[in-house]
Amino acid sequence: MSELEPIESHLRTREVLDPDSSLVIRGWPLTIDGLLRNADAARRRYSFRGRPLVAISAEVTLEGWDVDAILSGPRLRTRRSYALVAANEVVDAGFGLLPTFSAPHYSVVMANYTEDQAHRLISVLGEVVPNPYHVRRQS
Repeated sequence: MSELEPIESHLRTREVLDPDSSLVIRGWPLTIDGLLRNADAARRRYSFRGRPLVAISAEVTLEGWDVDAILSGPRLRTRRSYALVAANEVVDAGFGLLPTFSAPHYSVVMANYTEDQAHRLISVLGEVVPNPYHVRRQS
């Protein structure tokens, strides 16, 4: 097994998250299997505090980023659907939020890589809806 890259080198350290911010979960299959596939990709590549990082990608409404800008932006416009939830609901359900890579990207940290964790996260996310800004990927 190759050595994992510490996510700490990709954290935005001075950012303070407004708990009322909207968290947009990307539109890969928002199923238990889909979340676990995404979390597996993170845990195979990154570590956090010396352990594999079990996390999924999300975008958060930060200053300069509203939901429309996120959905129509380069990371989500090719996604057919998404889920939207307040950041504080995700934290209150026991998940961590790390400001990773470039804004408005966040990593939603799961306690462990289990179906139970994925199911809990899905229950927090609520309804999956179509992205009104969806465009097809260019071949």
